[in-house]
Amino acid sequence: MRKFTRRAAVAAVAATAALGFSAASASATSAVTWTVTPGGAFSADAANPTLSVPNADLFCDSSSAAGTLKTGSGNAGAGLGSINNLTFSGCSLAGISFSVDVSSPLSINAESVDPNNPNRVIGTISGITASISDADGLCTASFAGPGGGNATVTGYFDNSTHQLVVNGGSLQATEADCLGLINAGDSATFNAAYDTDPAQTITAD
Repeated sequence: MRKFTRRAAVAAVAATAALGFSAASASATSAVTWTVTPGGAFSADAANPTLSVPNADLFCDSSSAAGTLKTGSGNAGAGLGSINNLTFSGCSLAGISFSVDVSSPLSINAESVDPNNPNRVIGTISGITASISDADGLCTASFAGPGGGNATVTGYFDNSTHQLVVNGGSLQATEADCLGLINAGDSATFNAAYDTDPAQTITAD
């Protein structure tokens, strides 16, 4: 587990999730394997990631991720890469600053080319659990998947912007003591756009 500082359960996601996906064509939607160029080590940064629960929006100033991607052709979409370090800074909810713990490593998975936008490769980031707490004990919460297992977040990489966009998934508050702002069973939606370096290319074989 890695500990980060300030503004929100946003950490749970992480996101989180940082690579450069680039699609060749809509005809690649049903592909089983993928080619990654250049692959290898990558980093990614997002400004103002948020996590929304029914009673509140949680904010961070920024998030950073680092990991690795497989390279070459013939790679399965599941486990195409991993995120080995995910951090959030400037995180708060209702004016309360938080420390955040997020599980690692996380798995990066490519699934299909978006049939409605050939610039996008649809994918997931899996293996996520997370927790938040403030220094005064006013608000604590844990996040995982439904039933307490690992959560998965969903999103896509847009080749036209070279950003990995995270916009949904199965995050849920499993435990919470947070002034009624976060409650056990709340669904949580993570939103972030990560700029990747170097820009990777992932195409269907």
